Amino acid sequence: MVRNPELDYTDDLAASLDGAELVVLATEWPEYRQADPRALVDRPANSLLVDCRTTLDPEPWRAAGWTIHQLGRPGK
Repeated sequence: MVRNPELDYTDDLAASLDGAELVVLATEWPEYRQADPRALVDRPANSLLVDCRTTLDPEPWRAAGWTIHQLGRPGK
């Protein structure tokens, strides 16, 4: 049973970003912490990421072309 049938579900990180207007990271799972920001930057429509758990090292993401906002950390 799918709780929210209006949503699309996938087990593939890269595919989940395809066409996204905004990426919200709300987990500390290792697959997200270890993701290659350069390999993912062209997947979403906007490379805008909100890291709700302050999980990521923001510098590699910014260097790859992402705009990243982390809760609890001042923006640049």
